[in-house]
Amino acid sequence: MAVFRLPFVKSLVSSLSGISRSSSAQFCRPLSSSISSVNLQRPNVERNVDNIVSSRHDDCTLHDLTITQRFFDQASVWPNNIAVECGITGRKYTYDKVRDLSRRFGSALVRMGFQRGEVFGMVLPNLPEFPIVMFGAAGIGMPVTTVNPIYTADEIARQMQGSGATAIICVPQMTETIREVARLCPTIRRMIVIGSEEGFVSIGDMFQDPGDYFNDNIEIDAREDIFVLPFSSGTTGLPKGVMLTHFNVNSNISQLRVPGTLHLKDCGLANFQEVFVCVLPFFHIYGMVAVMLVGFDLGAKLVTLPRFDTDSFLNTVHLHHPTVLHLVPPLVSFLGHNKDWKKEAFHRLHTICCGAAPLGAAAATKLMDRLNIDGCILQEGFGMTESSPVSHMGPISNYKIGSCGELVSRTLAKIVDINTGEALGPNQEGELCVFGPQVMKGYYNNEKATQETVDTEGWLHTGDIAIYDEDNQFFIVDRLKELIKVKGLQVAPSELEDLLRRHPAVLDVAVIGVEDEMAGELPRAYIVLKKNHAGTSKQEIRNFIAPQVAAHKQLKGGVVFIDSIPTSATGKLLRRELKAQLSQYS
Repeated sequence: MAVFRLPFVKSLVSSLSGISRSSSAQFCRPLSSSISSVNLQRPNVERNVDNIVSSRHDDCTLHDLTITQRFFDQASVWPNNIAVECGITGRKYTYDKVRDLSRRFGSALVRMGFQRGEVFGMVLPNLPEFPIVMFGAAGIGMPVTTVNPIYTADEIARQMQGSGATAIICVPQMTETIREVARLCPTIRRMIVIGSEEGFVSIGDMFQDPGDYFNDNIEIDAREDIFVLPFSSGTTGLPKGVMLTHFNVNSNISQLRVPGTLHLKDCGLANFQEVFVCVLPFFHIYGMVAVMLVGFDLGAKLVTLPRFDTDSFLNTVHLHHPTVLHLVPPLVSFLGHNKDWKKEAFHRLHTICCGAAPLGAAAATKLMDRLNIDGCILQEGFGMTESSPVSHMGPISNYKIGSCGELVSRTLAKIVDINTGEALGPNQEGELCVFGPQVMKGYYNNEKATQETVDTEGWLHTGDIAIYDEDNQFFIVDRLKELIKVKGLQVAPSELEDLLRRHPAVLDVAVIGVEDEMAGELPRAYIVLKKNHAGTSKQEIRNFIAPQVAAHKQLKGGVVFIDSIPTSATGKLLRRELKAQLSQYS
């Protein structure tokens, strides 16, 4: 398992070309008016018209651009602004340099023989090169699949096998792990490293490519061709590849850029540039779209951190004075309780965005009271990987703490009775369903799971139990789906259950999430032992699972031995009933 120590990025500087340390103030303008817009077809909602909630925001313009084309178009507006900077080493690239190196990287891939439609695996922490790799691969028509770099070789290999990846990139600390991944995945033809390593192609060498193989006019069908293939458990089961097209993600960027949606200051103001401290991982859809891609779309400076570390995070905040903080609930709690930060570091802060898991009112109030900054607001959002990801965002004014917000532009929602499917009115609990241009194309090579999640009219069934009030603000009150969220990261119970069943002492098992103040949830395993293995210890079970999964999937919520797992008459595991018994087994 790779553990990233912050000093490792210092060794990258000498091998990377084109570092720029200049900055100028150039600001936001709309995408080129020559690009044709497209219309969104809405479902037939006549039967339940009174209980369909629509966005109050103006309809955003939707474009048939690729993500790379959109970035290139915007980057031309502010070529000399700093686009991305390493919070540890200070290594930085201007918008023009990101665009140039993206072309060179994509051209080098073509020169190696990679073609449109082949999948590119990214196993990277947050580094300035992350967007360059993503734009370069996507720009030549290669869908990218992003992976948590702390995953084990087996976990990474499962995603590479599931996506059919033919190329993979990592950092030097992961090369031995990636060699094992490549051994398990014979489809991988090239291994690339940000640095240098025997048997790997150096990204520094790729940056020397003249770029003449990069085709700016490549024929990519933005509505059908996949931009990114992240893996998500969705509402149930094992992780699945989520097919997000260029159109899906492009639409979500446009939805979030509609005035009045995000509390972002006017990019046309002189001598102003939004500054994001990017500690949320870019491999996660929240960090990728709502932070990185939206940030680039408005000309922000993104300061990257490869992992969360108390000292480096606070030092970066104190040095760069962010204007916006993108957080998850554990980070909100951390800042609310930590005594080591100075209020002056936040003097430019105007917005805190929080997502990935529900934020408690107490944690939100504590942090906002401690900051006590005039005009600074907190916006909580809601989304799923399957919705690219954002469907709801807290309003700039009249936001209700505890709400996940209101619908973004061009998005519809309904709350349906979990038994009848009938659309319900305000203040009635049911499953939240969402419709909009950001809803995924489907699950990769898994039509059955797609049909279980997106119905024939295009409604995405989120697996969350919610209500909406008279102001059309939504509140998540429970969860139908099995997914466990640990510090905003997904844990699929079925994945852990499958591994645990391989232990010779385990007869039956169920994994659920238990509440934790700092992590949100932690995985707990309920295990039925075989009769001749009564002496098996809980620690033995933990030790068995530990080397097979990443840190956030460890059984930190505990192991509990029970006599039987509750199931329905058809044999379906009743996780909600098991959760109801928590007090009995605690």
